[in-house]
Order: sequence, then structure tokens, then C-alpha cells
Amino acid sequence: MSMGLLIILFSLLPALIYSFIIYLTVPYKTINFSTALGYITVGFLSVGLLQYFWTIYPEWHNLTLNWVGDVRENPFKFFHVLYFVQVAFIEEVAKLSLFLFFESYRRRKKVNDHPISTMFFMGMVSLGFAVIENIQYGTNSVDPMDTLWWRSITAVVGHMVFGLFMGYWISMGRMGARFHDRSLLDIIINKRKRLRNVFYTVVGLLAATILHGIYDLHIEINGPSGITGLYMLLIMSLLGAFWCFKNLNKLHNKKVEYIRDKVDLE
Repeated sequence: MSMGLLIILFSLLPALIYSFIIYLTVPYKTINFSTALGYITVGFLSVGLLQYFWTIYPEWHNLTLNWVGDVRENPFKFFHVLYFVQVAFIEEVAKLSLFLFFESYRRRKKVNDHPISTMFFMGMVSLGFAVIENIQYGTNSVDPMDTLWWRSITAVVGHMVFGLFMGYWISMGRMGARFHDRSLLDIIINKRKRLRNVFYTVVGLLAATILHGIYDLHIEINGPSGITGLYMLLIMSLLGAFWCFKNLNKLHNKKVEYIRDKVDLE
């Protein structure tokens, strides 16, 4: 087998394994696995969208330099702008844009996804992005297999988690009004469906961007010596994503129960 095929295989395999593990652990029949593969393909395309953006706006590559100046002038501010804005934000926007585009296409067919599905599918878009990114790193590496090994247990998991958290907030917006334990924000936001969806989508984008920025900044500051901290960050993020799955399912079941009781009373 040629090195090129090995790079593609070892870039794709971790994404499929991680997605299948999540598929096995979420409530039964909430996710269509073939649809999830479609979202992974959308993730592939999000890298192309990012490349297109850089072609149209090449000055984005110098965003940090133009905003902050040389890294020697203010390294603290330089690396924060670089990893949170120039890198993390624009990558997460590319993923979100293709996700919403594919969602609009599927909704024409009157598809009604479970809230957990939306969270999972956003994670699949991020996994697709990570696959193409891994292929790029492997192709440009002196030791492709070593590079792909470490990225498969760090960067691929990281991208997946960023997407899952973004998907969680998108799902929260689409679930509609909460009929219990409502906060003042719920009362204000839930009056307008479009405002609610936009608000929660922006929150999801910011959540993914912040996690992504922290991940990249940690690697920049600590390098290989910070691998233990990186593992802890990923483990805690995965546990947080698991809680998000459980909470979405709980809220969805409560909403279904509320609607059923209301219909029975009528």
C-alpha cells in the first residue's frame, strides 16, 4: 500500500471509530448512522470553504500581525489573537456554515431530528474537518505515521468535542420554549423563534471557538511537556459532552411529556 493511501486510511479511521463509539452510547434510534456519514462528508467540504475564504481574503493570514504587531512586542496578546480569532474562530465558522447549509437542504424533506442528533451531526462535521486536516499534516510531515498517531488521539478528539459543544447549543435553541425552570433569559428569548435560534447558535460558535483556542494556546505554550494537561483537557471535555447528551435527552423527554399531558387535558 502506498504512503498516500496509508495517510488517508489512518486519517479517516480514528474519526469513524470515535463516531461509532458515540453512536453506540447515545439513546437507541436517536441517530441515523448513514446520515452521520453525510455530515462527515460535509466536514470534508468545510476545509475547502476555509481555503476559498483564504483565497478571497489573503490578508486574514496577517490578521494577528496587523492587529497586535510582531510577536516579540506582546507575545501574550499575539498568541491569544492568533489562536482564538485568526485560527479557531474562522475554522469553526467554516464548519458551522457547511452544517447549516446541509441542514437547510435536509429540512426541505421535512426531516425532524432528535436534539441529540443535531448535537451529534455537528460533531461529525468537525470530525470530517479533522480528517482532511490530518491528511494535510501527514502529507507534509517527515514521519507521517508518527504525526497521525498523535493527532488521532489529540487533535481529532479535540475537533470532535468542539463540534459537539457547538451542536449542543444549536439543539438547545431548536428545542423551543422551556416549560419548567425558566430563567429571565428564557422568557425574553423564547418569544421569538428566529432570535432564539440565532442566539443559541452564536453561543455554540463562541463555545467551540473558546475551546479550540484554549487547545491551540496550550500546545503553543507548553509543547510536548504539556501533554498530560492536554489529555486532562480532552477527558474533561468528553465528560462535559456526555453530560450535554444526557441533559438534551432529559429536556426533550420533559417537553414530550408536557405536550402529551396538555393534549390529554384538552
